[in-house]
Formats: sequence, structure tokens, C-alpha cells
Amino acid sequence: MFSGLCLAIEQLGDPRIRGVIIKAVMISAALFVGSMFAAGWLLSGLSVFGIGWIDSAVSFLGGGAAFVIGLFLFPAFTGIIISLMLEEIASAVEARHYPGLPPAREEPVIEMMGNAVRFAAVTVLLNLLVFIIVVPLLLVTIVMIPFIPFVFYALNGYLLGQEYFEFAAVRRLDSATGRTLRRHFKFRIFICGIVIAVLMTIPFVNWLMPIVSMAYMVHLFEGMCSRTENEP
Repeated sequence: MFSGLCLAIEQLGDPRIRGVIIKAVMISAALFVGSMFAAGWLLSGLSVFGIGWIDSAVSFLGGGAAFVIGLFLFPAFTGIIISLMLEEIASAVEARHYPGLPPAREEPVIEMMGNAVRFAAVTVLLNLLVFIIVVPLLLVTIVMIPFIPFVFYALNGYLLGQEYFEFAAVRRLDSATGRTLRRHFKFRIFICGIVIAVLMTIPFVNWLMPIVSMAYMVHLFEGMCSRTENEP
């Protein structure tokens, strides 16, 4: 199960994967510079106190704060952009490790939108349940506070495992067959999702995790398909 994770990390040096990283960083940098210019333009016309030097100081401090916040959010921007390039990552993994596979199927737009809406609904519902019911119950008892991270990782492990596995599966299977396969290996996918969730909380590692997660799930999916084909 974890050999796929090692293969995914090892492939970060692949030229096609590096290309995805470089494109994501360049787009993030362009968005960062654009947002800084926008913030500077907005703050330059700001007049809070009506006193020139005070308003200038406020604008300067506001610009500095926007720059620092932008630096902290830069990896998050990069991670989001990488998430939009998952198809390229999956193709690179297949080209290197599974060259005999036929071309991936084209997922219909309606199917793609249905999967996205379903995943969003499950995400919102589970997070609401955690914040409205589970977390308050844990907080009322101080002894239970250490269990909050376990709830966090369990929830996000389920969500991330499902999200990345389904993306890998729908490239090769229709939605119904993909869900059947996911239910058959649900515990394995859940454990892999927890691994992804834990790694995503590590600074500087987290912004590369969409790449690693997608590659990891492609390996996991192909392994499951092989096991299913070999089953009597």
C-alpha cells in the first residue's frame, strides 16, 4: 500500500512533473504580483483619518501586511493551481509506470459535474457535523481535547481518499464501476487518505501534496485493478 507513495515521491523529479510544478509556481507568482499591485492601488487611494502622513503610514503598513499574508498564502495558491492539473500528473505516472495502458476515457461533462457536486455536498455535510456536533462535545470535556486531531485526520482522510481515488478511477472506469471498486477497497483508500491528510499539514510539503496524492492514487488504483482481475 505504501510502495505507491514512495513511487509518487520518487517521480517528483520526472520532467513532466517538474513542468507541472514550474507552471503552477509561475501562475501563482503572476497572481501574487497582480494581487500586490491591486492591494497597493486600493491602499494608495485610502483616506481613513484625513491626515496625510497618518494615511500614508496606514497605506504602507497595510501594503506590508498584504505582502506578508501573500507570502504565507503563496504555497496554498500553488497547491490549488496544481489541483487543476491532475490530469497531466496522472498521465505522467501512467506513461512512466504503466506504458501498456490504453488511452484514458474522456469523462462526460455531466458526469464530471455530478461527481464534483456530490463530493462538495459530502464535504460540507461532514464538516458541518464535526463543527456543530463533534467538536463541541469534545471541548466540553478537557480530557477529550487530544482526540480532536484524530477526528480531523479521520474526516479529511475519508474526504481526500475519496476525492483522489475517484479522480484516478473515472479516467478508466465509469462512475458506477469506480464507486463499486472504491467500496470494495474502502478501508485501504481510507488509510491512504489519512496518510495524505497528515502530510498535507506539514509546512512546505503540503503544497506539493496534490501532485504526490494524485500519483499515489493512480498507483493504488492500478494495484486494485490488478488484484480484482486476479481474483477468482
